[in-house]
Amino acid sequence: MKKLYSILLSAVAASMLFTACDPSDFGDINKDPNNPSTPFTTYLFTNACTYVPYFVLGNATNGYDPWQQEWAGYLSESKNNQYGPLGTTAQYSTVGTIYLYALRNLNQIIELNEDEATSTQSYVGILGDTGNQLGAAKTLSAYYYMSLTDIVGPIVLSQAFKGKTEDNWTPEYDSQESVYEQLDQILKEAYAQFDEAGSLDGAADVLYGGDIAKWKKLNASLRMLLAIKLSDVAPEVGKARFAAAYADGGMDSVDDGLYYTYDDLTWNRLYYWVSPDYSGAGFNAVPNMFIVEAMKVRKDNRMWSYFDIEGYRGERKESIFPRDQYTSFYGVPFGLASNDAVNAWTNCCASINSSLLGMDATIPVIPTARVLLTEAEAAFRGWISADAQTLYEAGVAASFEQWGANGVTDYLADPINAYDASNGLELIATQRWIASYMSDGVEAWADWRRLDIPKMPVGPGAKELGNNHYPYRLGYYSDYDIAYNYDNYLKAVAMLRGAKDDVNSRLWWDVADNEEGVLTAEQCVPSVDIP
Repeated sequence: MKKLYSILLSAVAASMLFTACDPSDFGDINKDPNNPSTPFTTYLFTNACTYVPYFVLGNATNGYDPWQQEWAGYLSESKNNQYGPLGTTAQYSTVGTIYLYALRNLNQIIELNEDEATSTQSYVGILGDTGNQLGAAKTLSAYYYMSLTDIVGPIVLSQAFKGKTEDNWTPEYDSQESVYEQLDQILKEAYAQFDEAGSLDGAADVLYGGDIAKWKKLNASLRMLLAIKLSDVAPEVGKARFAAAYADGGMDSVDDGLYYTYDDLTWNRLYYWVSPDYSGAGFNAVPNMFIVEAMKVRKDNRMWSYFDIEGYRGERKESIFPRDQYTSFYGVPFGLASNDAVNAWTNCCASINSSLLGMDATIPVIPTARVLLTEAEAAFRGWISADAQTLYEAGVAASFEQWGANGVTDYLADPINAYDASNGLELIATQRWIASYMSDGVEAWADWRRLDIPKMPVGPGAKELGNNHYPYRLGYYSDYDIAYNYDNYLKAVAMLRGAKDDVNSRLWWDVADNEEGVLTAEQCVPSVDIP
């Protein structure tokens, strides 16, 4: 059914809205095709769901730059030294795209259900009961708004989509502090509107199949992900919001997680970038040295699910790379100085696990492990009445289960992984980073910006271009934000820490010091001889 909905959605490229058609009606040239009279909520919702992967391996100014995974320390390059120096990387976000399609569709679902004149129409009710439509649309909207504000900073929220109703075509940007407050309220309202006894069309809901209990857990989890980021700038506010969300109940079993399954119309970028099943694959995305080395030193059995031991260009000699040894895995440093330096890793680097490369692959977006480990951080900070060690171990175990890895008991007993309250925050943050591999990279990137964990020195190629750290944010998309709303754009930039629309300004909640120097010469070359 997902493919059927995708085919229908692709039939109308510009508006993504649909209208019923009487075969005896040959149309009316005075009708506006971009504002059809009967926009089916099922189609609107399915289309809005298809933008979820944008924050895992999503669209950027250059669609072939997986910056969400690169800046979180998960992916690197193995062929062209194109993005590692951080000079030709995507400088601008795709905020406009998310507003134009995903958020607009969700906003229309909300408006249709809140308008007495349309709420009873069959093309509106087809998605499900009113409360569940509102709850799901608001929850998914909040996820998009959270992701956008964590990418660029101040965004339009309170005045969004007011052009038609209030003739407001130059909306003001809300500060990030205000955005976080509004999103917490929106999510609480949405949570109260869910009705587990009611309906939500399972075919249109390609995220949870109409399971309202899971939508409620996602809702509470998003509130916790928002609240924890206030730890350095508004801890008391964050504590109160987190405790309320925790009481409502977030994800606690692996299948509660938010996942996305690709089909041939919502294409998996990894398939086209690196899959050996695609003849035109560029083979330019491989595991980053940071994540590989962190797992090697911890003897982490998730390695066999995260990476394929075969090199990204085929078989490797068993005598050099025994398949059952952690030391056989190599990741490539990100940000080397030349193509030759990158290509030196060709014959030893591992590859992304094939389970993530298929056209119909399922990818994690917000895994349950991330939420449990965020709860562990809250417990460590004294924000909730719960045991940090119990939540820490539950989070690690959930990640092992999600990836089908064994040995979690022995793993947690190893001193390098065992919970120690004296070093609790670093342990929790490190395990949350490991567990978030190839999931929502914006969230993992936010963790690094907020906590400076893990330490990620830039490559020498980045240093040569004067880039001393990974980006702290993306800039606003020029055509939409600068050209058409210039005065309010300037006010938004002034709210940033640094007050410049570049990758060096920081967001409101980001007060860490994230400049860890440059990779050493030894780190930049393989430590294994390959005959």
